[in-house]
Amino acid sequence: MSMPYEGALPPSRPEGTRAGRVVAGRRRGAGKRFLVVGDVLDGVLVHTTAHRIGVHDPAAEIRHRPTGAGGNTATWLGWLGAEVDVVARVGVDDVYRHERALEDAGVRAHLRYDVMTSTGVVVSVRNDHGRTAMSDPAASGKISAVDVPPSVVARADIVHLTGAAMLGGGADRLADLVACARTGPARVAVDPSSVAVIEAVGASRFLEALEGVDVLFPDQQEALALAGGNDLDAAVRRLTEHVPLVVVTAGADGALIGRRGRSVHRVPATPATVVDTIGAGDAFVAGFVRAWATDPVRVGAAAREGTRVAARALGFVGGRPPV
Repeated sequence: MSMPYEGALPPSRPEGTRAGRVVAGRRRGAGKRFLVVGDVLDGVLVHTTAHRIGVHDPAAEIRHRPTGAGGNTATWLGWLGAEVDVVARVGVDDVYRHERALEDAGVRAHLRYDVMTSTGVVVSVRNDHGRTAMSDPAASGKISAVDVPPSVVARADIVHLTGAAMLGGGADRLADLVACARTGPARVAVDPSSVAVIEAVGASRFLEALEGVDVLFPDQQEALALAGGNDLDAAVRRLTEHVPLVVVTAGADGALIGRRGRSVHRVPATPATVVDTIGAGDAFVAGFVRAWATDPVRVGAAAREGTRVAARALGFVGGRPPV
């Protein structure tokens, strides 16, 4: 999910602290537990002046950051002061490093490792004209419902499934993950994460695998790929036939909310100074589900909270909050 905003100033940060982390004064999501199942990856983030293959740029900015949609969403929830667990899969040599990065953000990490496969990697290259990304799912591509501890599912109020590397495993794996998430009392959220994933799985099979999901978080392109056609409002209405609540991120246009049997509602973006767009959509989901966990009726308010957290994320390089 992507949230490329443009605008003025980031929103004011939450007030107060807990365990060294910033928490919101309004205590949205207080007493709720969140479980994120998804990608934890190594990121190589490149900012270059090059505009074509073959150009050498000795002044490029290259940063290494932990990333991945699962880790990003979980760490933004932790930054917001939520009680959050994350389940992911990494290479055996990287377990301690990724555990520390997640725990420093206030996240309980349940990392499975693979002795035969390395940690997945995403390489993001941007210049003044746009961005392109390449990814190798590696260990994240092998995560399945078997990796998710039943005890962690049982105590969660919201289970969020996300990440192109994970969801690219096919419709059966996605359906198994949804079924696993539904074994407890939690409401279930899914971020399709990538048009390429939807095309690889097949839109109809992807939608079939969402049976029992409570909220879907596609971006504009993902919503159109799932529903077909070129009309975003119509796509949102079609998706509500499969999932009762659909929240589409639309970049500078904010978000669209679709609920079964109701008109599509638009929520404007929060103005932001854009440093890097990576992870802004994951931050939006964190803000939304944290508010929605407490008050599932006021989805407009939850979406506004999502845009505020996403605007904050746009002010940092990489997909996670600073810790």
